[in-house]
Amino acid sequence: MRPFRIARMGIGYVPETRDVFPALSVRENLLLGERSGSRFTLDDAYALFPALRERAAVKAGVLSGGEQ
Repeated sequence: MRPFRIARMGIGYVPETRDVFPALSVRENLLLGERSGSRFTLDDAYALFPALRERAAVKAGVLSGGEQ
């Protein structure tokens, strides 16, 4: 398949690096990944990782490696 078709199916690549924007909050980092028309929302991310909802206002740079 052509890459744009794969992306439209919702399949993506997430490298195992800690490439968060450290000066932005957890919520802001998650919103950067949200795409218009995506079937996943910020609430979906929080449902999968409840601890992130509790830390939504925290700067992402202070999260542990596992949290990032």
